[in-house]
Amino acid sequence: MRAISAFRKSSSFTLSILFTSLLMMGVVFITYFLIISNDDLLIRESEAAINSDIRGFNSLYRAAGSKAVEKALNDRIAENGNDFFYHLKNNQDKFIAGNMLFWPNDDAQSIKNGMLSLKIGDTASKEYDVMAKIMVFTNGQQLLIGRNIDDIEIVQWVGRTFGWVMILILCLISATSIWVAYYVVNRINIISDKADDIISTGKLTERLPVDSNWDDLSKLTIALNKMLDQFEYSIEGIKSVSDNIAHDLRTPLARLKTHIEVMPEGDDKFALRKESDNLLSIFNSLLRIADIESERKTSAFAQHNLEQILEDVIDLYLPIIENSKIHLELTVNLKKADLYCDKDLIFQAFANVLDNAIKFNSEGGNIVVILDEEAIAQQKQVVFRVFDSGPGVTQQAFEKLTQRFYREDNSRSKSGNGLGLALVLAIVNLHGGIIRFIDNPLAKSSGLGCEIALPKRQ
Repeated sequence: MRAISAFRKSSSFTLSILFTSLLMMGVVFITYFLIISNDDLLIRESEAAINSDIRGFNSLYRAAGSKAVEKALNDRIAENGNDFFYHLKNNQDKFIAGNMLFWPNDDAQSIKNGMLSLKIGDTASKEYDVMAKIMVFTNGQQLLIGRNIDDIEIVQWVGRTFGWVMILILCLISATSIWVAYYVVNRINIISDKADDIISTGKLTERLPVDSNWDDLSKLTIALNKMLDQFEYSIEGIKSVSDNIAHDLRTPLARLKTHIEVMPEGDDKFALRKESDNLLSIFNSLLRIADIESERKTSAFAQHNLEQILEDVIDLYLPIIENSKIHLELTVNLKKADLYCDKDLIFQAFANVLDNAIKFNSEGGNIVVILDEEAIAQQKQVVFRVFDSGPGVTQQAFEKLTQRFYREDNSRSKSGNGLGLALVLAIVNLHGGIIRFIDNPLAKSSGLGCEIALPKRQ
């Protein structure tokens, strides 16, 4: 069972999407700034300054003549911090005034609106990028007015670079936030799946996966594993107590039964023999479960025909089935009935499940036994199903059916010790399978279904 079935249902992923959306708004804003920068907004400001200078000199020329223009040029050049360049020449192309000694060639690069792009070098061999425009007076004189745009180009370069760097950073942050959300969701699902597997199989020896120790989820996983350690220790302690009691009392009970056998025949002997047999059965079942769970013996594993094992089980219980007038329906859908298993243990598991179906069924009831195969989690598995039409149990009791000594209230009147399905669970776990229960499997008013899935492997 996955804790988060879809990313859109994850709060982490939702927050990352919201955070990413805000960052993308920042990216759009910076992109707009870059578009403005690339649209030469700052260059247009220089063009406006040059045009303003041209209008000023043109007004001065009309008011005071060319001498006033020449004097104004010299005064302007003398100012400190002046980033303008001037070249005034007469109609014979003779230099008159200015701080720019050459006149641009006819093939000078034209920008727009009559603006030229020039490179001007000074005495220190330093070049300036200059934006210039030429005006012509009515007496034939020409005045070139240029402005140094090096600082503007630097500002533009810094703005573009900063903008692209910020866009890259924001995109990286967005990608990182989405990756973190994916990582969190994926880790939570891994932890949830493993925890669900531990709960469903009862394998307390399993632990949650820890692939790092730097993040909070890993620290939480380590803490949960420590809790599982404590659970396993406590449960093993409880099991060992019951197993030790069963082991220690089996011998005295055997001696007690021997003494009972020498008693005179009668109702008392019969009752004592029945109780001693029941107690020995309980202790033997406890020891058998403990042996299967603790030793995990696989020495008797081999390829066996499950259909033949099932037929032997049915033959064993057939007289009881006929006496109870129960209708048994058997269906086998196996292409290959062989399974790598312990034959005796599988026989015991099938027998216990079928025994419960017979014991808790009503006279004249129905039992359906199915043996087939299906793919579960991309692995072929043999599935053994037993459905009965008995009174059934509540769905809330499904998880308790495989617990030791658990019996439903309505089954207290039946013989048994509550260890049959606990033994089945131990056998199924030994074979790497799973056991599950189904409510009302025959579509009747009541009934219980039991399914055992065993993986097919060599």
